[in-house]
Amino acid sequence: MKAEQKDEEGFSLIELLIVIVILGLLAMAVVFAVGGITADAEDSGCDADAHILITATEAFFAQKGAVAIVPTGATDNRYEITLVDQEFLRGPSVFYDLNGSGGLEVAAGSSCTVA
Repeated sequence: MKAEQKDEEGFSLIELLIVIVILGLLAMAVVFAVGGITADAEDSGCDADAHILITATEAFFAQKGAVAIVPTGATDNRYEITLVDQEFLRGPSVFYDLNGSGGLEVAAGSSCTVA
């Protein structure tokens, strides 16, 4: 007599569940890795923006011989607009607001801290 051969095609339920669990763990690792990168990028953006504002303010004071920035308008970024008009900045900051003496204040809605 011939031994019967079973035709086993496809994967068992256990094999499929193991693959799904492994893929889930890999996806979770990727999400946590990307989350850390975006936080670091935001911190770098805050630091760069603060450095640009401080440098522009120092250049303004040096070239104009001033000790304070005259505001332009009445918005939160009125001192930055003065620096934009005088071509010391390309545009107002979204992270920080300048005060009249060139100090930095965190802009509303920004997650940055004062440098």
